[in-house]
Amino acid sequence: MLGRRLKILLVLVIWLATMIALTLWLTSGRVDRVVMAVGPEGSETFELGNAIASVLSQSDNQMGVESIETGGSRINLELLQAGQIQLATLQADSPIPEGVEAVAVLYKDAYHLVVREQSGIEHFSDLVGKKVAIPPESSAQNGSFWFLASHYGIRPEQIQALPIAEDAANFAMLQGRVDAVFRVRVPGNDGIDELIGDNGMTLVPIRQAEALELKQPALGRDVIPKGSYQGYPPLPPEDLATASLDRVLVTSAELPANLVYRITRDLFEHRADIIALSRLGGQIGPLPDDSESTVPAHPGARRYYDREKPSLLQQNARLGSAALYAIVIMMSAVVAVRTHWLRSRRIRMVDFNKRLMELADEARDSQNTGTLMQTKLKLMDILSEVVNDLDHERVSQEEFEHFSFTWQAVDALVRDRLLFAGNEVARGEPA
Repeated sequence: MLGRRLKILLVLVIWLATMIALTLWLTSGRVDRVVMAVGPEGSETFELGNAIASVLSQSDNQMGVESIETGGSRINLELLQAGQIQLATLQADSPIPEGVEAVAVLYKDAYHLVVREQSGIEHFSDLVGKKVAIPPESSAQNGSFWFLASHYGIRPEQIQALPIAEDAANFAMLQGRVDAVFRVRVPGNDGIDELIGDNGMTLVPIRQAEALELKQPALGRDVIPKGSYQGYPPLPPEDLATASLDRVLVTSAELPANLVYRITRDLFEHRADIIALSRLGGQIGPLPDDSESTVPAHPGARRYYDREKPSLLQQNARLGSAALYAIVIMMSAVVAVRTHWLRSRRIRMVDFNKRLMELADEARDSQNTGTLMQTKLKLMDILSEVVNDLDHERVSQEEFEHFSFTWQAVDALVRDRLLFAGNEVARGEPA
């Protein structure tokens, strides 16, 4: 009887050891794929986001981070809520839906109002009756402008606001077709520096920051430092009053805490490598306490910030996870097969999205009506392919809905560029 019990015990020990070894082997070979939306090309978030993605991928061989270009904070939120991305850069005054949580503060943005020196615009309220180039509606900066306009009592019909991309706004300003440009950017921003240059432009202060903070807690009183855009003579000539807010890295509340912990840890432990690729990496900082923040911290990020004071539960989290893996290991084969099937479909959708991004680049770089019409036709061809895949069940209804967000954004960009090119033709400019 004793020999039989010993054999049973030995079998159980061998089985448990095998399960633990198999668990460790499976987890060590798994690579977590993370997609991060970084905003439009040429923006600070695009530069810093690409640097972060590169460094995080190199610092952890079990994590691959890919950065993708988007139209701005609003589209980033849509993609995050749709589950198409795992990380996004976000302007802190954006409306934050439930289920979106913060990882880290990336840097601080400031309100900028650039005007012509001879325009007579000395205050934001002087924009009444003027033409102003503002960021596209896909950007949270667009909402920031209308927030300011509302605060200063400016109704939409009292101002001619043109929501256009940064390059187009600079061009319109240099050509004298608009009186002012509004942006939310880091002081010393290259795009604003190029616009001001020696072109007779200046900056207007944004005052009443304390009053603005009462309406939007994400804002705070700040200045654009003297000489940010020119050392001699300094521009601005003195510290210029403005309002500022954080640009934050956010994720879905559903992303596993352990993965977010690793992302946060690598973000700070390899910050020197990020700075080598982008000077903005030097501004990356921890999140404030939730009581002081407009975006709640993800539990994984908070665990990193509170790592010096771990709780008993946190100390045994890995042991608990290992035990849980051992219990559910028998289901891993089914999960692996399903994951492989889903991944093959996802790769197909990634190819469609890459083609959309290429068409977006074509449209953004073109002012020729004929070329833009060809781009429009290519867009329709891609849509036809995806609809056909949907009919043959190579694409799910959910994947099609996710794809449609990106397709609509690119279609809107092409239509905007066609409208701009058409207006140029109407004014006698070459298209």
